[in-house]
Amino acid sequence: ASLARGIENSWAGGGAMASPTRSLEPFAPVLSAAAEPVVLPVPAGAVKVLPRWAEEDQVRRWRLKYRQQEQGEADRSGEQGSLDDGLAWVEVELRSFTRELPLVGLQHGEPHIFKVAVETPHGWSDWSTVVSCIPPSPLPPGKCAAVLASVHDDTTALVAWTRPIDCAAAVNIGEVGCYRVLISWPNGQREEMVEGDIDHHFVTGLECLTDYRFQVSGENCSGWGEYSDLSPVLQVPPPVPHRLQQPTLRRATHHTAVIQWQHPQSSGVPVDSFSFRYTTAEAFPEGKVANPEAHYVEVTDVPSNASQFVIQNLRPGQQYIFQVRALNKFGKGVWSDTSIPSRTLEGKAPSKISTLAAPNIYRSFITLQWTPAEENGYEVTSHLMRYANKEDMSDAQEMVPIVVNKGGLDQCELRHLKKSAYWFQIAAFNEVGISGWSDPCHVNLSVEHRLEDA
Repeated sequence: ASLARGIENSWAGGGAMASPTRSLEPFAPVLSAAAEPVVLPVPAGAVKVLPRWAEEDQVRRWRLKYRQQEQGEADRSGEQGSLDDGLAWVEVELRSFTRELPLVGLQHGEPHIFKVAVETPHGWSDWSTVVSCIPPSPLPPGKCAAVLASVHDDTTALVAWTRPIDCAAAVNIGEVGCYRVLISWPNGQREEMVEGDIDHHFVTGLECLTDYRFQVSGENCSGWGEYSDLSPVLQVPPPVPHRLQQPTLRRATHHTAVIQWQHPQSSGVPVDSFSFRYTTAEAFPEGKVANPEAHYVEVTDVPSNASQFVIQNLRPGQQYIFQVRALNKFGKGVWSDTSIPSRTLEGKAPSKISTLAAPNIYRSFITLQWTPAEENGYEVTSHLMRYANKEDMSDAQEMVPIVVNKGGLDQCELRHLKKSAYWFQIAAFNEVGISGWSDPCHVNLSVEHRLEDA
């Protein structure tokens, strides 16, 4: 690996003459020993080799030999490089314009020895004296920068960070192999370990309405680095109810409709109530409050155990759209999608009164009573009565009676009547028009009416 790295880096320097697939030819030195090279330690597990010669030497090529010093081997610094120690050396050859050769991937903390030879127009020099250098061990990772936390869901945050700047220089040696994420909140903190050289982590189990801050540090073979600066405060949102499916409408009348909906998905926070809103507009206006004049109404405090509700006070012959949402102790859910438009029944004149009767008959006084007419979308505003002394109503006269409602029935009283036979009819009015006349009710005052014996 060191040979390959040395050759690759020498190629990057622009002067490699060897390749991993062939060995260098030995040479016979004809010149004295070359000047010993300058070998500089480079973090981490690396060195930089700088050969030395004078310009007038007209160096064409140069070679480098290096190896790790054996365990227990005496310091070889200053020895003649021409001496053969019988051990394996890594050898690379470069052109003269490569004056610096970085070697990476060396065993850090262990001494390595180096020697060089140069080629001039007169031939190869002998090997220089041996130079020793210890590739430095990597330092713990630097401080991570730019810790950024964002909300992932109701209980999870995504914590992302920028890898330590010095990590890129620690190829295969000081690489970060593990991170730890410190989660802090006002009443405590905890750590989570993250395996691998990654740049993000999902932190779960967070509680809503709590201020969380995050820090990250990395670990390499030398230990743990410093924690990053604290992230900005993050709160996961309160778990308001999920958005409901669009409601459905059925049994629309002139003024009412039954709205049905499905409850939200189960969660740890129960639903407290539901609310609805409806409008005759094509869409719901943003930011508006309940305003009947604008045909926009919101219904609140619908019980949480209900799954259908009767909407009251709708306008006849109007097309409505509806939305529903759930509420819990943390707040309101998002309004559902809009329902399919639904139209209330068209308004028309009241229905025909069908139960006209005279429950109380005295000598000149009677009470007429009937079941109220169906309003058919508009409130009954008045009544009209006609009476006659002939069954065919040919001599009928009309009057506006004073009508009161008692016990769910409409009534009117007629006084000072003559002792004669009468036929009565009633009709109801609303803003659309008048209903048909009721069937005649016959009352004969020419016959004395007596109370039955008990």
